[in-house]
Amino acid sequence: MKIKRSWLLIIVAGIGVFIILYSLARQFSGFSFGEQAEKYMFDILTFTALGIFLYNRKLAADEAREKKAEEQKPPV
Repeated sequence: MKIKRSWLLIIVAGIGVFIILYSLARQFSGFSFGEQAEKYMFDILTFTALGIFLYNRKLAADEAREKKAEEQKPPV
């Protein structure tokens, strides 16, 4: 099953919402995983978002290539 670009956008938005909600919870309730765990968590989330961004660009380029190839096909 091929993942669609809209799902990638939803995943990145979910990561952003999680970061915002976690930061608010940490600020107002004092909830925390610890400094070292937070560093690893935010590093993982950041690199995951970057990986999704790069994969999204690859999918966009593939779609553009397919569209161009289909436009250049001779009519039958």
